[in-house]
Amino acid sequence: MLEFNATFLVSIISFIVFIIIMNAIFYKPILSIIDERNKYITDKYNDAKNSKDKAQMLLEEKDKRLNETLIESKKLVSEKVSKANAEAKSITDAAKIHSATKIQSAKDKLKDEEMNTEEALKSSVKNLAETISSKILGESTIIENVDYELISKELK
Repeated sequence: MLEFNATFLVSIISFIVFIIIMNAIFYKPILSIIDERNKYITDKYNDAKNSKDKAQMLLEEKDKRLNETLIESKKLVSEKVSKANAEAKSITDAAKIHSATKIQSAKDKLKDEEMNTEEALKSSVKNLAETISSKILGESTIIENVDYELISKELK
C-alpha cells in the first residue's frame, strides 16, 4: 500500500504553494493581458465596423445626391433647349412675317409701277399713233376715240 509520509505531505503543500504563487505572479497578469487584448481587439473591430457603416452611408448619400444632380441638370438642359427652340421658332416666325410683308410691299410697289407704266404707255401710244399718221398722211391728225381696252390687251 501507499505510504503517506512527511515528504509526500511537503510535496503536496509545495505544489499548492507553487500553484498559488504561479497564479499570482504569472497566470493572473497573463489573463488580464489577454482580457485587455481581447477588449482592445473588440473595440477596434467595432470602431472599424462603425467606420465602414458610416462610409457606406456617405457613399449612398453621395450616389443619391449625384443622381439628383444628374436629374436636375438633365431637366435644366431640357428646359433650356425647349426655351431656345421656342425662341428660335419665334424669331423664325417673325422673320417669315417680316419677309412676307416686305415681299407683299414690293409686289404692291411693282404693281403700282406697272400700272403707272401702262398708263404712260397708253398715252404714248396715242401720241405715237398721231405722229405716225401725220407723217404718213402729211397733215396733222388728232385721234379722239381711243380704245384703251384694246391697247391694254395688246400691252399685256
